[in-house]
Amino acid sequence: MKKAITLSLAVLLTAAFAACTSTSGVKSGAAAGEALIKMMPKSTAGVVAVDVKRLMETEAAKKALQEPQAKAKYDELVKMSGIDPMKDISYLALGLVGSPVGTPGGMNGGAVVNLKYDQAKLQALIKEMAPGAKQETYNGVTIYTGLDGTEAKQQTGAAFLDATHIVIGSEQAVKGIIDVRQKKTESMAKNAEMTALLKKVDKSGLVWGAFAVPQDLLKKGIESQPQLKVLEGVTGLTMSVDYRLATVVADIRTVGGTKEQNATLASTLNGFKSLGAMFAAQEPVVGEALNGIEISSGQDYTRLAINLSQEIIDKLGKFAQSKAGDLINIKKDAPAEEKK
Repeated sequence: MKKAITLSLAVLLTAAFAACTSTSGVKSGAAAGEALIKMMPKSTAGVVAVDVKRLMETEAAKKALQEPQAKAKYDELVKMSGIDPMKDISYLALGLVGSPVGTPGGMNGGAVVNLKYDQAKLQALIKEMAPGAKQETYNGVTIYTGLDGTEAKQQTGAAFLDATHIVIGSEQAVKGIIDVRQKKTESMAKNAEMTALLKKVDKSGLVWGAFAVPQDLLKKGIESQPQLKVLEGVTGLTMSVDYRLATVVADIRTVGGTKEQNATLASTLNGFKSLGAMFAAQEPVVGEALNGIEISSGQDYTRLAINLSQEIIDKLGKFAQSKAGDLINIKKDAPAEEKK
């Protein structure tokens, strides 16, 4: 079991970090992310693209890899996969494929990367560390499932899509991407709703994406939780996150609704922000973070503009670690009955 879990981690990290920029046919910048996103099926309801190359070049990433534990995991990845993320990185695209949550089949996640890799080495790694993994030939492509060593309905699966692409995710998502690649089904590029959302996204950042909001699901949510009525009219969500001059800058927007509906949503979110400010009196770092968040609205959107310096992010990290430590200590000191 431990070997299977380790292998799953290796495959996931390889997919996350191994889109090689030197591979022929690889596009640069946002075009690379758009090319990978178009490999998602038409039924895709949400996508995220990550400029891993730029991400790994940031001071924040370099600092994180200086931590002994992180460096050890990084070195283990390189040794197992034969891929060095610091040298062989471009773009990673993830998609939510299938039906919304609560409907038959559910929603499945899949990721696709463009990379230079040694297929024989990775196949040998699968056999060594997950001997129980299953193989299935789907339209001429071998899919490996059960890499996480679980019996869950949606086991982690992976496939060597072609000489320069690996796909990983749930079995349904992997098969969906294979079908698009082989032109057996339509691409997300044919999804008018998602295409319209993506046109609104700033794709120059480190991370960007868009999500469609299923109206039937939103309606059911409002019926069961009336307080969610502030989301009425929202048809999608867009996001763009960048790292500039040691500062995280994010633009997150809801799409749709009337000017009045968006003003109401912005007012509600500002109300939550004010409640958080009350906590800032005890924890100054919370106040510093809240000062970096601006909430506004327009004709057809509600916007969260986030601007956090690396210094504040570091403080938030230390604050979160201290609170996690407090929770662990409370659990240790609790009576045996409470621990259960």
